[in-house]
Amino acid sequence: MGEIDNANAFFVEHFSEAIEKGYIHAYYQPIYRSMTGRLACAESLARWIDPEKGTIPPAEFIPALEQGGLIFDLDMEILRQTCAFYADLRDRGTLVHSFSVNLSRQDFLNENLADRVIETLARYDVPHDAIKLEVTESLMLEDAEAFSGVLKTLNEAGFSMWMDDFGSGYSSLNVLKNYQFDLMKFDMLFLRDFSPKGRSLLASLINMAKSLGIHTLMEGVEMEEHKEYLHSAGCEFQQGFFFAKPVPKTEFIMLVDEMVSSETAAVEPVTDKHYWDQIGKINLLSARPLQEFDGMESQVADTDDRYVGSAIPIALLECTADKVSYVYGSDSYLLRLNDLGYESAEAWENDFNNHQSDQYLMLKKLVSDAIGKGTIQRVEYINNDVYYRLSARCLAKEKDRAMLAFYLTTFDSEKEVETAKEMLSYGNALFSTYEVVVLLYPESGIANRVYSASNLPTYDREDTLKESLQRFCKAEVLEQDQERYMKFLDFDTVFRRVDESEKGYVQGIFRMSWGGTTNNWHSVRLTRVPTTAEKAYLLTIQKMADQALDAIDLIIKEHPELVK
Repeated sequence: MGEIDNANAFFVEHFSEAIEKGYIHAYYQPIYRSMTGRLACAESLARWIDPEKGTIPPAEFIPALEQGGLIFDLDMEILRQTCAFYADLRDRGTLVHSFSVNLSRQDFLNENLADRVIETLARYDVPHDAIKLEVTESLMLEDAEAFSGVLKTLNEAGFSMWMDDFGSGYSSLNVLKNYQFDLMKFDMLFLRDFSPKGRSLLASLINMAKSLGIHTLMEGVEMEEHKEYLHSAGCEFQQGFFFAKPVPKTEFIMLVDEMVSSETAAVEPVTDKHYWDQIGKINLLSARPLQEFDGMESQVADTDDRYVGSAIPIALLECTADKVSYVYGSDSYLLRLNDLGYESAEAWENDFNNHQSDQYLMLKKLVSDAIGKGTIQRVEYINNDVYYRLSARCLAKEKDRAMLAFYLTTFDSEKEVETAKEMLSYGNALFSTYEVVVLLYPESGIANRVYSASNLPTYDREDTLKESLQRFCKAEVLEQDQERYMKFLDFDTVFRRVDESEKGYVQGIFRMSWGGTTNNWHSVRLTRVPTTAEKAYLLTIQKMADQALDAIDLIIKEHPELVK
């Protein structure tokens, strides 16, 4: 080590005493996930609080300890305190599941670095994935050989390695080429000049990191404008004074407890980490976001040359058994929804969840197939006189939920619109051959009328499917057929009978009262709708053709037991 100057001598001479007497403290600055607003991690930062000098800025004592060859001891002390704090939080039930700890350039010259890190975690029973190790890119360029060996050992031991201060002045793409990192942390300097050029540069870096499969974090966030832009650009994590300053452990606990009790924000459960990390791989700035996701290609085109960068019409929707919820929608996506007649993402969401859209069945199948098959699924339709294509891909799924990315394009050419209108007219013509078409969801107890040609009153809004069935039967089925109709559509057995049928449906004939005729036979069919999510069945009622009526009357006259 070089000769210690007078300004640094104090810190070198008093460092051991500061460790022994507890003057060295780990402060903790929260790190938030952009998509959820939840606290996902916290960075551990060294603070020296002297009884006479007060709080000493890190910019003063860290260079001194580096010059005196003591920075390794400081880093290991901060690691120790962080592990002890993790154990304390675990014991009190405060589930902050990970912390990041900085490693200095001199640490990698110490042959005991990996052993010390592993031993410290073992002492406090801290899992390796709970501690993220931050490394400044400059040290990789200064001593690549020493760094490479230790990095490999830590990687193999299961530690997540973060590249700190990317873009702070030592940037080299060779670092990305030669080493494997899990996360890239952008230097706060990128937010100092928040001009259009600065935002474009930052977006390019986020795009590059996503293309390489590296998670992203922005430090130094100080304004709402920063937060919103980073969210829209797909930067996964944010940290800075806008959210919280580094605080001692007592204040950190108070901060976390307050967030949990107020429910304005919360701590990310460890069980959610993999789910959201998987979702974070989607590159919201890519021209091919669904195809590039997780390096998986598809032959289904989901892009349009008109959309580039921030203009990508993409949205993220979380799907459960009974509803979908918007998590993210780009400005371009929301404009496309406006073209389709929706004022907001919430309007489309409500339309879907309430089963009000005439496209519900088609969209439900799109969602189910995207979740079940894991590949890009696509539908084309017309709404509000606009022809559109909607592509969907499942990004992550758990037992009770799945996250889908939707890519929406609309088309304006007369040829495309006329083609879509023609296809839609065929569908309407098909529906018009029925008197009633109702979509049934037995698991959630929902009935949704898709089509009605007879201006029938609404019977599918009762509290249960059985009550809806009873009301319809009493009002519309002739009295002599009501008992047989209820037995045929007994909801305790009919869905099983459909599933066991080789044809995929069950069918019967019954006399209906509407139309004012005495010979009003109708064919009633219940068909299973192909879907990989919640089971759905299509109930159709169709008037029998005139030429069949005489034959039916003759059969019933000779075999009256058939309608008993």
